[in-house]
Amino acid sequence: MNGIHWYIRTEVQRENMILAIRGMAISEHGYLCKIELGKRTLQQNNAMYKYFQLLANALNEAGMEIHMEYLGKTAEIPWTPTAVKERLWLPIMQSMFDIKSTAKLDRKQVSEVYEVLSRWLATEKSILVDFPSAR
Repeated sequence: MNGIHWYIRTEVQRENMILAIRGMAISEHGYLCKIELGKRTLQQNNAMYKYFQLLANALNEAGMEIHMEYLGKTAEIPWTPTAVKERLWLPIMQSMFDIKSTAKLDRKQVSEVYEVLSRWLATEKSILVDFPSAR
């Protein structure tokens, strides 16, 4: 697809794009504008994995273990960051966005998954862990 693309990271860049669009003549076929949010940042990725660690700690401190059938018996396993990601985060993410990898989430989607998981944990388990700063 031919056209003009802008990568916008600042208010000035956004205003320049708006001015450029205002100056364009609209052809008989018009033109298509598409806004895509950038993928999650490295800082947001780090914050997400820090959240997995903090939540694993909170679940363990609350005495909530993972119950798993193992050799015909129930094994009680402590929460780990990996278990939080695989058993709590990923199912919500996949259900909401049909995305199978956290690397595919955009910035807004990370926040949306956190909000759903956090609300459920607070309501059902009385556990609230703030999402770490992405800075």
